[in-house]
Amino acid sequence: MIRSFLFLMVAITLCSAATVTAQDSTMRSADEAEAVRAYVDGVMHFENEEYEDALDKLTFAHLKLSNHAGVSFALADAYLATGDLTNASYYGKIAAGQDPENKWYHLKLAQIYRRAGRNDATIQAYKTALEYHPNDTEILFQLADSYVNYGELLEANAIYDRIMKRRGADFAIHLRKFRNFNALQMRDSALVELQEMREIDPGNLATLRTISQFYLELNEPELALEILNEARERNARDPQTLLLLAEIYVNQSEWTRLGDVFVSMLEDPLIYPSQKLELVRFIYSQYQNRPSEEALARQTGEVLTAFSENEPDYGPAQLLAAEYLLQKGEMEPALEKLEQANKVMPEQPDAWRQRTQILFQMQRYEEVISISDSANTYASDDAFVQFFTGASYMLTDRPEQALSWLESASFAPANRNFRSVIQSTLADVQSDLDRWDEAKRSYDRALRLDPENHNAMNNYAYYLSTRGEELDYALELAEQAVSFQPENAAYLDTIGWVHYQLGDYSEAKTYIQRSVDTGDAGPEVYEHLGDVFEALGNIDEAINWWNKALENDSNREYLKERIESAQS
Repeated sequence: MIRSFLFLMVAITLCSAATVTAQDSTMRSADEAEAVRAYVDGVMHFENEEYEDALDKLTFAHLKLSNHAGVSFALADAYLATGDLTNASYYGKIAAGQDPENKWYHLKLAQIYRRAGRNDATIQAYKTALEYHPNDTEILFQLADSYVNYGELLEANAIYDRIMKRRGADFAIHLRKFRNFNALQMRDSALVELQEMREIDPGNLATLRTISQFYLELNEPELALEILNEARERNARDPQTLLLLAEIYVNQSEWTRLGDVFVSMLEDPLIYPSQKLELVRFIYSQYQNRPSEEALARQTGEVLTAFSENEPDYGPAQLLAAEYLLQKGEMEPALEKLEQANKVMPEQPDAWRQRTQILFQMQRYEEVISISDSANTYASDDAFVQFFTGASYMLTDRPEQALSWLESASFAPANRNFRSVIQSTLADVQSDLDRWDEAKRSYDRALRLDPENHNAMNNYAYYLSTRGEELDYALELAEQAVSFQPENAAYLDTIGWVHYQLGDYSEAKTYIQRSVDTGDAGPEVYEHLGDVFEALGNIDEAINWWNKALENDSNREYLKERIESAQS
């Protein structure tokens, strides 16, 4: 806008001059009048960013109106816009020489020199402008900023002093001086500026907080504490002040004083929960950075517990406490916090997801099922909620319900590895329901999604072996599964059982015996080992292992007949 205004003024001046001359003389020359029109046209072209046309018109005007500073200025600005800094500086210098009292001409020349990287010339242009306008704060500020940009910080500070001598003390200018002294590592001078800033606005909390942070930059924590305590006296509930105090106490390992800050904050009913949350998150992040600091760990636990208890209706407080408790491995209290979070902000899906997962990990399948409808409502299309619900139904022998939930989970967004887990679990349920063609497709999808899903490999191999199908492929799958977990009792039993189905009883015995030796085998493995011994002709050992299977699972009544038949 300034540029347009200047051009308009010059244009008016030139046109007015033409009028006056026309009145005072018999007639102005036609070519001079044409030059004035060219000048006006050039200005209009410039404003429309038609720079080449502007240069053509202005150059023509300059041939006849070379003594007019406005035309030279216009040419300098046009050349600057095209990036021709040589011509821009040439005409800019002419304009400033023709009308040295016009500060805008000097400022334009300084701008051109700055663009050209001519630091000394830029400074000199501002100094020349100040010879005619010694008290112009705009010129002084631009000169000071140039000194800063060129790294002449003390010169910049001298100019700032000159500005304040005219305008009076100014917080922002003292701040600039402080930064310059700090960059020069002139610590004492920087401290003086901070004191000046403090005296200018002693009652402003934002000012006090800012100054305290600068004291910390200068490694003056005691002075920072003094300022912050002064701020706290003015407003004991200001969260930002408390946060800065807490940061200092953490850095100084002043755990008792840190605790005092948080206790006063948490117990104050007039501080908003959202403001408390910022402070609590701060101490939690400090604990995460220093988990081995026992005093800090204790303070963090006390603060998070107090926050969640003092703000029972504030969901984020419950979620943060639950996160901390989970990190500490304290599942039961974490579940309580998540349950409270579900009550006060049921629309938060993460809380439902975490609660469902923890209950599942604790094998509390009925509780997973009991909250599944609510969880699925508020965490809709959540693969985790639907999967853990389906798996809970599967593990409580309700395959039809499991199938429904797992099919829904298979369509919900999730990463490839988790989708593989969903597909393999869905395949297990489909196998139990004798929907074998569907199960095979699900196993295949699981392995395409994650070729290293060894649980899918094992289960697929086992179901193939029980059906006597594709036994060579089943063996390949079982071997891959065992390669991932060589001591997995279930995997060893599977590969042994595939060998059994292939008629390789010696290999079957080796693997199934290894499964038993892990100590994790169950009645099904015992039964398999009995079957292997029977195939090897060792009836006594077969009866022995069938009896063990029956002892561990009384539902295997059919083994009694096999034992009696073998004994007869």
